[in-house]
Amino acid sequence: MLHPLNQPPSSLFWSAPVDRDTDFTAEDPLALDYLGQQVGNWLFPGFTTRTGRAQYYLVVLYGLHLVERAIQRHGYPGDDQTRTRLFERWERLWALATLESRHGELTRGDVDAMRGVRGAKRTWTSGTKPLPLDFILISRQNELAGLGAYLSSLRHYRLVVDHTLRPSRAARELIDDFWSESGPRGRSQSYTRYALAALNLERTSISRKSGHVTLELLGKKSRLSAIRHRRRQATREQLWQLLFEGARDPTTLALALQIEAADRAGVQDPATLLEGMARGDWGELDLSVHEHVSLALAFGKLAVALLDHFDRCYQAVHEAGWIADAEAVAGLVFSRPETDLLRIRCAALLEHPLRSRFRELRFHGRPLLKLCGQLASSDPVTCLAALLGFHRQVQRSRRGGGAWIRQADTKLTLQVTHYRGYRSYAQLPSFKLWTVRSLLRDLGRIA
Repeated sequence: MLHPLNQPPSSLFWSAPVDRDTDFTAEDPLALDYLGQQVGNWLFPGFTTRTGRAQYYLVVLYGLHLVERAIQRHGYPGDDQTRTRLFERWERLWALATLESRHGELTRGDVDAMRGVRGAKRTWTSGTKPLPLDFILISRQNELAGLGAYLSSLRHYRLVVDHTLRPSRAARELIDDFWSESGPRGRSQSYTRYALAALNLERTSISRKSGHVTLELLGKKSRLSAIRHRRRQATREQLWQLLFEGARDPTTLALALQIEAADRAGVQDPATLLEGMARGDWGELDLSVHEHVSLALAFGKLAVALLDHFDRCYQAVHEAGWIADAEAVAGLVFSRPETDLLRIRCAALLEHPLRSRFRELRFHGRPLLKLCGQLASSDPVTCLAALLGFHRQVQRSRRGGGAWIRQADTKLTLQVTHYRGYRSYAQLPSFKLWTVRSLLRDLGRIA
């Protein structure tokens, strides 16, 4: 029942869902997300979790090319700060063009949804009036927008000169064919002139039409789904050659071919996919590749078991009123047969031929292996202390964060009471498999 207030409060507060464009993920109490990303780097060293769209490689390359043109035309300084500022102009123009081509109808998860779609939608309006060029596309622009997401991968594949923001010679054909693989070059130049107008820093807006070039047409030719058009086959093939056939590691191409074969068999789930790879369901793997797959499986299964034990501990203390007896919780969380399975998972990682990879990590790798050793043969109370000790060490590395569960004498006390992860089942890390699947789909390799 609602009751009127005699006097309204001086401040109003409300909760809102996290902006999904921020790449926010719930904090992992055991740094397993971070460690899973490192394992993913060993499988696919040229990609990150954010490099899942093939057309984005082209958008970033072309934008950096435009930056060079703008610097020459307007005499701007050739430093990275200026280059970044100019590139952001291009990215905002491209985002607005994408929206224009979709008549403003673009939602998160859509095939054309770019990074910063919410910021672009707040700015774009229908009609014929010019659109502003200086707006916030995404709050953490340097990290989460196109350049921040794709630059390391572009450098890895030598499409951008290392330590610079300049496209390499290897990217020249991709840049030349950005607007079209065929047709009059003069038409492509008109698109370039229109885009370059947005990189004039004296301008604050861009018209929706210049000659026969319109903002809508610009969006149709460059939006994320454009590479899937039947006329872009040559570009798709070139990117396949560069990103996969030309990969300098033993795993990227081999695993991509496995993903393709598994897709034809209807297998997409990371756990099922890795299990099938390890068994040779889609062809025998070289020893080195197989070891990487088995390492991912060993870590993934251990990560699920560790997080499950932590979540059960958190839940027990939470349901006890935020304070619980440590020995009672240990007996509950580390009871058999779950603990027997956990020890099997620990042994699988400790005995793996590539386990030293974790020792080489800057963060959390060595402590993880130490934790596995402690859990292998300890009693429940010692196991609980080891798990919470690892959690405490992880939190301390996060800018001085404290443990969520404090252990003092015989009691456990919740220090952080808003964690909700314990309410859902732990999942095997994806190890960039979804990222690679997305790239393969854009390149026409899978449906």
